[in-house]
Amino acid sequence: MGLDSVEILVRVEEYFGISIPDREAEKILTVQDFADCVFTKVTVNPTEKCKSQMLFYKLRTYFTDKQGLSKEQIRPDSKIKDLITGDLKTTWTEIEKHLKLDLPTLSDLDINQTKEKEIKILGVKIWTRKSPVTIGTIGDLVNWTLAKNYDTLIDPKALFDKADVEKVIIGIISDSMAIPVDEIKLKHRISYDLGVD
Repeated sequence: MGLDSVEILVRVEEYFGISIPDREAEKILTVQDFADCVFTKVTVNPTEKCKSQMLFYKLRTYFTDKQGLSKEQIRPDSKIKDLITGDLKTTWTEIEKHLKLDLPTLSDLDINQTKEKEIKILGVKIWTRKSPVTIGTIGDLVNWTLAKNYDTLIDPKALFDKADVEKVIIGIISDSMAIPVDEIKLKHRISYDLGVD
């Protein structure tokens, strides 16, 4: 394990108040492996309120009250871009104020879809722009927002289910490595896909 991996491991252990032995830590290859390992060491309480459900209802309230949409139009599988009727930046700021939470950062491609995803110089790709957040679904937005705000929304002593653990792991990796939460998937290999040493 490199320094970045150790830093993430220590932050996870401190957050959940657990200890992960070296022999177990060496077997953690993916974000999902990390969440699975932590989940075996924590207690969940399904009688707690589901944070995903609560956040979804807050988002739905925003879209019905401020965007004039019907409840039926706002489902977890609804595309974010299909629900925003006004200026994207303004709406994004209004949603953050309504929720009193940070949302994932909009990418250049959210603002201007005519831009090329890949930046090339003399035909050689040197950089790829961050994928647009608004192509995701409301369910994705709920998960990303929970991960981005894990430290205020997810109490490690009042976990609802394994998904809470997954969101915290994603949030800690995002904070430690400056990778946007919407770019981290459970299937990602921590070293290879995310560049964590």
